[in-house]
Amino acid sequence: MKKYLKRVGLSIAALSVAMLAACGGSEESTTEISSSQAEPSTEEVEDDIDRTGWPEKFVYGILPTEDQAELTKQFDPLVDYMENILGIEFELFVGNDYNALIEAMRNGHLHASGFGPFSYMLAHERGNAEAFAMGVEDPSAATYNAIFITLEDSGLESLDDLEGKTIAYADPASTSGHIFPKGMLINHLGLNMDTVDDHFSYVTFSGSHEASLYSILNGDVDVAGVCDVCIERVFERVQDHPNFDKLKIIAESDPIPRGPQAISMDLPENLRELVIHAFHEMHNDPEATAFLEESGYSAFIPAEDSAFDIIRDTAAALEMSAEDLLK
Repeated sequence: MKKYLKRVGLSIAALSVAMLAACGGSEESTTEISSSQAEPSTEEVEDDIDRTGWPEKFVYGILPTEDQAELTKQFDPLVDYMENILGIEFELFVGNDYNALIEAMRNGHLHASGFGPFSYMLAHERGNAEAFAMGVEDPSAATYNAIFITLEDSGLESLDDLEGKTIAYADPASTSGHIFPKGMLINHLGLNMDTVDDHFSYVTFSGSHEASLYSILNGDVDVAGVCDVCIERVFERVQDHPNFDKLKIIAESDPIPRGPQAISMDLPENLRELVIHAFHEMHNDPEATAFLEESGYSAFIPAEDSAFDIIRDTAAALEMSAEDLLK
């Protein structure tokens, strides 16, 4: 994202809000990645598998995009790869939003999914989900940023210019598309949860980071809070838009841990271990790498629940509970 969008001012850091410091966290705490998840050896994976207690099919959750053909192109290699390893059907469940994925996991209809960092906290609390992997383009970069984007001719130069403007967030439970941008506004402008929405003339949830990007490109809103790497992944699809070259960043958050892949702890242990192993070794499979490339990753690295304590701290600082987000 940063190589495409223009930045405002001498230093974007001057516009950043110290979310992590305000919540008692540190950059180190956001990048705590562990390989302690149990991984079966290659020999174990190749042996006959005891499927006692396994579901008839493994259901994996995803969110919709603007283009269903892109979903098929992205996830078909994953389906083929996982079915070959598990020996059972690997089905995709398209949820309308993160809450739909969380509820599906809580009710036993969903077995694993990718989540944003904040929605993962809810999935862990409500759906007995456990983080096990994190998709990264560079294995040494396990964080990303929330950013505010607008168009050059909007007249907006910083967060100080947003009073009375229109804003789009991605999803109520989105870490970088709602929670952190809202926290940035609260901290930078001296607002609180009761007054932050009233600072704008119009507030909407677009449903996804891509939809928020289109809201900016099409002039539907003045500013949007989105994830930098999420938007970067769809640039090829939007670079011909007439307003593409007018996009710019006016504020950026401190580093956020990337969203994890999470699996239901209600599943049999050997099934969980096999899925975890498959994700961690995906970069070694020539066909599965097509899924990684379409997702903007080079590999899935191990992750564990404690890496997301900073998200819990941020939620507490913003007085946002699981109950608030699941209403």
